Amino acid sequence: MNVRNLISMLEAEDDLLHIEQSVHWANQAPAIGAEAAKENGSAVLFEEVPGKTRLMSGVYGGPDQMLPRNRTPWSRLAMGVGLDNDIPYDQFAHWLTKTPTNNSLPDTESLKAKSVDVDLYSLGLPTLSDEAPTITLGLCAVTIDEKTEWAPIHACVESHDSLIASIPAALEKQLPHGTDVTIALGVPTACLIAAKLSWMGETKTGNTLEMARAYSDIAFADEHGDLIPASAEGVISGTVGEITDHQLRPREGWEKAIETTTLKIRVTDLALREKAILPFSPLGAPLADDIHLASIVESVRLLRRLNNYWGVSPVEWIHLPAETHLGMCLVATEILYAGFEWQLANTLFAFSRLFDKVLILDEDTPPGNLARAFDDMWIKAHPSHDWEFSEPQAPAATATAYRSDGTTGSRLFIDATWDPRWDDEFIAPRVDFESSYPEDIRAFVLDTWDEMGFSTDPGGQ
Repeated sequence: MNVRNLISMLEAEDDLLHIEQSVHWANQAPAIGAEAAKENGSAVLFEEVPGKTRLMSGVYGGPDQMLPRNRTPWSRLAMGVGLDNDIPYDQFAHWLTKTPTNNSLPDTESLKAKSVDVDLYSLGLPTLSDEAPTITLGLCAVTIDEKTEWAPIHACVESHDSLIASIPAALEKQLPHGTDVTIALGVPTACLIAAKLSWMGETKTGNTLEMARAYSDIAFADEHGDLIPASAEGVISGTVGEITDHQLRPREGWEKAIETTTLKIRVTDLALREKAILPFSPLGAPLADDIHLASIVESVRLLRRLNNYWGVSPVEWIHLPAETHLGMCLVATEILYAGFEWQLANTLFAFSRLFDKVLILDEDTPPGNLARAFDDMWIKAHPSHDWEFSEPQAPAATATAYRSDGTTGSRLFIDATWDPRWDDEFIAPRVDFESSYPEDIRAFVLDTWDEMGFSTDPGGQ
């Protein structure tokens, strides 16, 4: 499942907007992409951009959950790994926790991109970081101990043949000056998810290539000794240069989850597919692609960690909603014993630096329903004893917009579960459409609902 396959699927779902007019990469394309993300729009393909490529935004994004919609925030990501676009959130997250089983060396084929003259300014990359053409949603490939390793990369153009790039600090420590590095752009969704899932968190986990192959059939090509997706729309080859204290702003979602290092890359070769399509994320925009990717990846990573932590699997699902810009973690779980909520919240805070708020929900809370989760927060959690603030010495969360100066503060967990010690008779039944109205009124409402052309029933299903 490569980028062009995904584009065809988005077109079939009427979830892609083609812009045929000339749009400049410097400021117009990023502004349009940001506005489309903010307004819950379709993915956008910019057909006419000055330069050698076409640009695309929103390919990994999606709408918010504040209103009932036909599409979910994770629909495009699910399609990108070959799943149905209407897959429930919990099924998608659990599917991504699968363990790779194929550790054989992959076969290789020819790279679809062809060599072109080295001139990074000719690519028509969007201007995002530090008012320079910027690479987002990139895949960095290096060879370490005779094995290819993938990692996420965010870079801006310094000159026609050099980049300033942000990569995981743990990876940089393994790359001596002059190491060959390959940057692949426009790669399959499975590759981006695997690269981020492997590096987000305090320690690297798993073999990235094996993880990507577990999610999707990936064809590989050997580029200067590094294995990369053969379908990559653009390939930049170069060597690792000196470390710099230059910090790229704004950051991608994955950069907020780990320590990063910024270094220079000297570009030696450039290859592009015919009419190459380079996806980008309008960094800093609400619901941008990088936030959606970081949301699902961090949720899956935490789900893996927690359900192996106690020797049992009490957690039904975990979600860092893109709507909260990764600053809040929702978790639906069985309450194993008194005080489990406190232990669970502190475990989540220990495993992730992104958020400083945890909302704990009953295990039967429907996944992917943000309105229901917040309803439970107001109905089940009493502010006097279910909203628990820590002492104000906690490190600042990296995804939030406040305390950006690094000062300490409080963390909050909210226990929005029914007390497991209560008898069922003390728990108020949930009021819904089916139980609140007589059958004849329900039938009349449903008929009227259909006549008005609404796509969901009055119960919001």
